[in-house]
Amino acid sequence: MEWAEYMQDLAEGLNPFSVTLRIALSVLCGGVLGLERGRANQSAGMRTYILVCLGATVVMLTGQYMFEKFSTGDPARLGAQVISGIGFLGAGSIIVEGKTKVRGLTTAAGLWTAACIGLAIGIGFYVGGVLAAAVVYVVISKFKTISDHFTHNDMILRLYVEFDEMSDLQPLCVTMESFGLQVLDITLNHSKRSGDYNAIMAIKNPEDKTQEEVTGYLKKIQGVRKVKMIY
Repeated sequence: MEWAEYMQDLAEGLNPFSVTLRIALSVLCGGVLGLERGRANQSAGMRTYILVCLGATVVMLTGQYMFEKFSTGDPARLGAQVISGIGFLGAGSIIVEGKTKVRGLTTAAGLWTAACIGLAIGIGFYVGGVLAAAVVYVVISKFKTISDHFTHNDMILRLYVEFDEMSDLQPLCVTMESFGLQVLDITLNHSKRSGDYNAIMAIKNPEDKTQEEVTGYLKKIQGVRKVKMIY
């Protein structure tokens, strides 16, 4: 019992052990959330989420340090500035795709939540921060299918496609339309380093084909290197 109380005091106080623990947990939680967003080809990936969560943790650690060292300061006030200030990152991750839809809202909300998780861990609320990170991961990675089932958003698909040459894009669009898909919007990218081409495509799926059918069909098209569904 004394050992448990000692470890609790050690984790709740401001010392090298608790500081290391909080920073490590914030990196872990932010990294897990960012890894999922990175696999979905979102602009804010693992490094961004880690930095947001870690920064919020450092803010709360600084607030606690100021309070204990100088008997002044308000950690809650510093945390409030983080919650309101994270908006610039969220706004930067929201993109309007042509006339079809707005994307990046989930990533923006995830960044804001990652900051809140960092604040919780930074003040020593370990259980709340870790559990929140686990729930957020499940929401952003698994709930998309459930949401689409009830809202019928699955009629519009977003694909990440890599292909060899710029000239492959037009035949690709023609082939997709012959398969019963309608190309609504294309965001084309070109890597100067590798010379590869890739595109983010918004596709209407009026025949309600499964995602496996769509990706499997496109992967067989000549010139297409990679096809991945974006959530």
